[in-house]
Amino acid sequence: MLKKALILTGVSLSATLMAQIPEPVNSYQKSYFATVSEGILSAGNLGKVALYDPSKPIPANVLDFGDQATPVIRYSTFLHLGEQLHVNFSNTFGFYTGIGMRNIGMINRISDSVKVKQRVYSVGIPIALKIGNMGKKTYAAFGAEMELFFNYKQKTFKGSSGRGEKVEKFNEWFSKRTELFNPSVFVDFNFGKGSYIKVRYYLNNFLVQSKQNYTLNNVKYGFFPESSQLFALSFGRVIGAKRK
Repeated sequence: MLKKALILTGVSLSATLMAQIPEPVNSYQKSYFATVSEGILSAGNLGKVALYDPSKPIPANVLDFGDQATPVIRYSTFLHLGEQLHVNFSNTFGFYTGIGMRNIGMINRISDSVKVKQRVYSVGIPIALKIGNMGKKTYAAFGAEMELFFNYKQKTFKGSSGRGEKVEKFNEWFSKRTELFNPSVFVDFNFGKGSYIKVRYYLNNFLVQSKQNYTLNNVKYGFFPESSQLFALSFGRVIGAKRK
């Protein structure tokens, strides 16, 4: 009887001690949700921009056959919010998907006196493969995302230096000025403790070339960009995580 009691006591103590031992550093969660937010630096390359007068017939409407546009770095923090589902197959390999919203766009000086800011709000679904240490959450992720551009805003500034004078501002839902759907590819580097950097490149032109115009001195002008490639660099943070 005493022997059985000692054995039961020993088993109970062992179970208690094992429960108090912390998990190894390199143990990993098989699945979890993460809420993320980021600040985004973005820029777009318009190439040469041809100016035209939309009130005149083609080809007499062309005012200038094109100067090289000058991109300006754009920084935004609102509203960038995403919910990710992470699934890990081992301590070194996994993937994530989810849904997110971001404010992305470009600023360009299209002539000596005109600067145009163009942005969209988008909702996207990413999917990415992760390689690294899933327990420490230090890994590189390689992925793609399809985004729906649902709200467009444009601001036009007059002036050759600094911010200039704002002469126009408007926004449109599901605008014909931008592509409705735009896929991108990205790579992000997670450093543990909830911090990451992400580099993104959009595969389609940001703008629909035939739909661009602005108003200056109450006169409407149009412009044809040579292209509208969009790049982005994000500095992100996991602001919440929980087991699935």
